[in-house]
Amino acid sequence: MSSNLSGARIDAAAEAWGAALRRIAAADPHMRQEAAGNGTYMVVTGSPADSVNGVFTSALRPDAGRVERLAARTPGTAESFPGPVSWCVQVRSDPDDRVREVARRHGLTKRAEEPFMVRDLRGAPPAPDGAGEMRVRAVAGAECDLYVRALADGFGVPEKIFAPLFTPAVLDAGTDITAYVGEVRGEVVATAMTILTEGHVGIFNISTIPRHRGAGHGRRITEEAVAHGRAAGAGTAYLRSSGMGLPLYLSLGFDVAEHWTYFTGE
Repeated sequence: MSSNLSGARIDAAAEAWGAALRRIAAADPHMRQEAAGNGTYMVVTGSPADSVNGVFTSALRPDAGRVERLAARTPGTAESFPGPVSWCVQVRSDPDDRVREVARRHGLTKRAEEPFMVRDLRGAPPAPDGAGEMRVRAVAGAECDLYVRALADGFGVPEKIFAPLFTPAVLDAGTDITAYVGEVRGEVVATAMTILTEGHVGIFNISTIPRHRGAGHGRRITEEAVAHGRAAGAGTAYLRSSGMGLPLYLSLGFDVAEHWTYFTGE
């Protein structure tokens, strides 16, 4: 599987993913970030989840020296937060031996890959007509507890994973960040988030509460999120997919552009 988008547009989407993570970190004064150039940066959010803390790079050929410089600073930054904060080194595609050695020196010996998916929104079909019993609405900071509980239920993890990330400061940061819930008769059944950056819309936090799966809620809320981005002027949508979500996103017109590599602790 590969995308029909050009390499330049895939590069831009990868950079937009990094900009979205940094946008979240910039929205809350408790989070930390630092750049080392060449598309390489450190973000520490305070969440226990290693996928949102550590050293990230959007460069196809990452500079191992820059990765090492930030990796050396990440543990001390993570220790400034209450509770354990795991972290990762994330690179695009297959890293070279020097980057793998940086990860190994910092105890990040577990390796995993995850699809990075993109969709061309130019000429995309119009937004769904809203038919069906689920109502999708935006969630502001005053309802961050509701949003965090729904995410925890949808992903099957403790609320402490999401609580440091989706704070009132983040949910009220601006019109470029929008959190959504899908509700049926007043009960939350699905979640999503969009982050807009320079002609791109990032699709995040797609989940369905387990007891409500199989009714098309995940598809519907993803369609709504994509439509929101297109209406706001985005020409490209992107997301990272789990194995479970991959068939859904392929059916919605997303293509696998790359497989990103994550190094984490055992």
